[in-house]
Amino acid sequence: MRSASRWRTVEQLMQQGVEQNIYSCCVTMVGDAQWVWYAASVGLADPEKGSEANTDTLFDLASLTKPVACASSIMALVEEGVLPLEAPVSSLIEEAPSWFKRIRLRHLLTHTSGLPAWKPFYEQAQGDAFMPVVLNTPPMRLPEVDYEYSDLNYILLGEVVRRATGKSLAEFATERIFQPADMPDTLYNPGESYLHRVAVTGNCPWRKGQTLRGEVHDANAWAMGGVSGHAGLFSTATDLAKFCQNLLRDGNSVLSALTVRQMFQNQIAGIGGQSFGWFTTPNEMLPRANLLPDTCIGHSGFTGTALVLNRQPEFFIVLLSNRVYCAFEGDLWLPHRRRLFNALGALLT
Repeated sequence: MRSASRWRTVEQLMQQGVEQNIYSCCVTMVGDAQWVWYAASVGLADPEKGSEANTDTLFDLASLTKPVACASSIMALVEEGVLPLEAPVSSLIEEAPSWFKRIRLRHLLTHTSGLPAWKPFYEQAQGDAFMPVVLNTPPMRLPEVDYEYSDLNYILLGEVVRRATGKSLAEFATERIFQPADMPDTLYNPGESYLHRVAVTGNCPWRKGQTLRGEVHDANAWAMGGVSGHAGLFSTATDLAKFCQNLLRDGNSVLSALTVRQMFQNQIAGIGGQSFGWFTTPNEMLPRANLLPDTCIGHSGFTGTALVLNRQPEFFIVLLSNRVYCAFEGDLWLPHRRRLFNALGALLT
């Protein structure tokens, strides 16, 4: 009975987010390696069309792309012997400037490359002209000196996947990660047949006044054609629950047990908290709020998305919203997300 009451609290908080205009819709799913315990959805995925959100609504994942598509693809190539983590970026992208001789794949994965956090590359270049601009952005410091969460790291990792496999990150991640994990609704650039299921976004600084349906919100990813290692992926709560369950089952048929264990382990102790793709304690960006254990890993996305996983006690939490449809900054969203995760944490007894 207590669990039922606590779940009603979660649902009420989700509904408050709609009423307070934090997002137009929100979906959450909670479970363990075998089962989904709770699932709920509130609000309208597309307020202009009146379509309600549900667990099969596609959300723009923003930076959840980093662990779900990009880091998973890189680690798959590592365990297949294609890429060593200690490989210099210059050995994989031959035209990379000299400073990439010091920057290794491990540094990109763990945000210790020394590259800046973000640049508005979309203002300078699009399409084929985009990557040369990224490559010619010098680091701010030497590798492994400090932690700097950076989109540039994962933009470059997506390019590494393309160079190493001859396939786009979208193609490789679909074949190597999403299909084996039974995630049919996880993809880049959802086509016309998906648009009626997409949670709309808006308030992009580059496309002001536009409601975006199936078009990536992140302007740099948009300038790259919608496919990047740092953003661009769309998925559903149902698919992401399967992804989390695969990891909690030591990778199942997707990744090896040893690879997954590395993903749950802080790789930069003494500098910060980051594994291969995931935030770990003591990273303040880990969306564990106040109650979730410090053993959990997680990640969030600018559009209002988040994942958290833990092994002992075993659980996963999927939280998806389209908060950028209502407000560009996170002044309302971040405190609300904290309350939601605290309420969700109270369920995990």
